[in-house]
Amino acid sequence: MTTVMGKRERNKTANRSSILEAARRCFLETGYEAMTIRDVIRRSGLAAGTFYNYFPDKESLFRALVETRLQNMQDRIHLARQRATDVESFFYEAYLAVLQEARADPEFFELMFRNEAVVHSFYKDNFFGLIMQSLRADLQDAIVRGLIPELDVDALTAVSFGAGYELARLVVQQPRRDLEKTARFATQIFLRGVPTTPETPRLIRMGSRLLGGAAR
Repeated sequence: MTTVMGKRERNKTANRSSILEAARRCFLETGYEAMTIRDVIRRSGLAAGTFYNYFPDKESLFRALVETRLQNMQDRIHLARQRATDVESFFYEAYLAVLQEARADPEFFELMFRNEAVVHSFYKDNFFGLIMQSLRADLQDAIVRGLIPELDVDALTAVSFGAGYELARLVVQQPRRDLEKTARFATQIFLRGVPTTPETPRLIRMGSRLLGGAAR
């Protein structure tokens, strides 16, 4: 009986993995709106009845692909911010964590970018909202710890989140990009703004070299 149960569980795990992998390819190639359950079933090689034992609809399938991966990424970024000892490391380590996640799994981020409209419609009030809440809480904690001065936390949350999201897109588009230099440059611009001193031309050239390094 134990052997039978073990084999059954292995089959269930294998079937679910096959469905998720097939769905991942379909969401990437076709997009959420155009993709159908029939496309996933055909690509997975499983029967329709088997598919519906695991997922009732397309939305649940998309959520299964996205939520665990996003939660793991969020946990890593939160830990990086908690370990920060000053304002620069607070932003630098978080940005670097995002870039490393994008480098490690570019297909996941491509899936997110390919289906941005549905991602925002699904997660505006829940998962993405939770990511923003976590960032906001970390910023408030950093203010309490004296790492960041009293600022407009809501605006800082929005700007910081947007920068990290677009940096991930940049890494997916330019896979040879130097992650540490990119995170450092983004941190400097985020904290200090575009230089307006007499050294501006030299600093701009330095920034251009950092951001253009991946293209070479």
